[in-house]
Parts: sequence; C-alpha cells; structure tokens
Amino acid sequence: MASPLRILACSDLHGLHSGMIASTMDELRPDWIVVVGDVLPDFPRIAGQHSRLEAQKEFWRVYRRTFLRDGARTTLVLGNHEIEGFSDPELRRSPNGLEGRVVRLEGLPAEFGHCGRGWEAEELERELRDQLRVVPEPLIYLSHVPPFGCLDVTKGGEHVGHHALARHLEARGWPKTLVVCGHVREGFGCTDRGQTLILNVAGGFALVQWSPDESRILDLEQE
Repeated sequence: MASPLRILACSDLHGLHSGMIASTMDELRPDWIVVVGDVLPDFPRIAGQHSRLEAQKEFWRVYRRTFLRDGARTTLVLGNHEIEGFSDPELRRSPNGLEGRVVRLEGLPAEFGHCGRGWEAEELERELRDQLRVVPEPLIYLSHVPPFGCLDVTKGGEHVGHHALARHLEARGWPKTLVVCGHVREGFGCTDRGQTLILNVAGGFALVQWSPDESRILDLEQE
C-alpha cells in the first residue's frame, strides 16, 4: 500500500447522529468509512419482525447516502439491532489493496443477542473459520463485538466479548493488526494486546491513520 489509509469508524448509532456523522466525514475526509453494526434503529414499538425489517429498509433507503462519500470506500458490518434479513451487498467490499486482508464478523454470543443475531458458540466459531478460509492472513478485523476480555465489560460488570476471536488472536500471538468493534458503549476507547490495536467505537467514532506497519489514532469521540 503506497500511503497510509485514513479510516473513519463508527458504531451503535441506532439511527441517531446522522448529521454529526455526515459533517465529520466532510471535515475529516477519510479514505475508508467503516460502520461496525447497530447503525439502524430497531423500531421496538413496531409489532412484527417483518414490519420492523421493512421499517429498517426504508430508513436505510433515506439515510444510506449519509455514509457514502466520493473517493472513499464504505464497508458495513451488521450488528444485533439489524433485523435478520437486512443486507446491503454493495457495502461488503474492502478498499483496493486490502482485498483478502479484512475479516468481517457479524455474530455475537446468543446470551447477549436480545434484539436478534445472537449465535451459539459453534456458529461464532464457524463464521470466523469461514472468514479465515478466504482471509488467511488478516491485517484488519471488523467485528460488531470486541474480542473477549478487551473493552467488552458492560455496566453490569459482564464480559460480553467474542471468545473465538480472542482465542484466534491469542493463537497468533496478538499480531500487528487492527480490530475495529463496537456493541459495548462502556468499553468505548482503545487498548493494545501485544501488537494488536483494539478500537471500540460504540456510540461514537474514531479516525485512524493506518498502514500495515502502524496504526495511529487521530481522533476519538463518543456522543
């Protein structure tokens, strides 16, 4: 990669702060916009799964352009508040030069999937294995849920992170990679494990200058 990427990452907006995100993108001019889940409102007052799904689709038709900018790639990872059946295939791609180097994980542990998308441990393992078959040497991990034990403690004191992802990273010796995640607002911020930089942007955003050799956080704000 010729020059560092400017990555703007956000998560857990739940249909709010679209104006703030739009102005932030215009101001910071990222090369890559990463949305790691729970970007949509889940419309809990609408009865019926199908009706809620249609409400999310309509919301996205209106606000999707908020997350798009000329000259930047946008990648969307679903969270547990995105209704099963919602998708945007055009926003699954990685920037040029990072094809085959980015893992995308959308599952979270079943006990914490009260709004949907809660998976058993075997399903989480399978999703990771499937990704690693396509991306055997990841440089970046995009996961709605943090690795277990990393910025994943709720206000109730529970660790709600992704066990399989944590075991995988530990087996690799916590390599020089970037993990972008969300889901746990109380875990907002960044931490290092070995050479791995873990960034939780739940309820806010971060601007990261990234290259395979270095990740540097330029801005980090929570709403």
